[in-house]
Amino acid sequence: MTLMIAMALGAALAAEPKAVVSSMFDAFNRHDASAMAKLYAEDARLTSPDFCSPRGERDVVRTYQALFTRFPDIRDVVDRMIAEGDRVAVRFHAEMTQAGKVIDTPIVTFLRVRHGRIIEDDTLFDNKGRPCAP
Repeated sequence: MTLMIAMALGAALAAEPKAVVSSMFDAFNRHDASAMAKLYAEDARLTSPDFCSPRGERDVVRTYQALFTRFPDIRDVVDRMIAEGDRVAVRFHAEMTQAGKVIDTPIVTFLRVRHGRIIEDDTLFDNKGRPCAP
């Protein structure tokens, strides 16, 4: 009986990071940068080819609000999400239009979640050689 309780508790704790990351994607698709920021730790580290090392909640709002302004119809479609411990890997694609042309960008991101908040967000995609935004 104790083993079953321990296994159930372990499964619940393992699900938490995946739920946090799912909430982040939901907020992204609503273009709610403030809701996204609440899911990040105050000192979270983010890396991405498009953005120059934002850190923490304030930079999350600034970074994603700029993206939502530049691409008002952007949305993420999750293809696969895998969680192990406090780490979550996500393969997804961003859909948006630019100059009347539909753009579909494949992306992978690796996140770490502690105490219900994202502490690391390492995202990779082909940004076509553009410099990162400040």
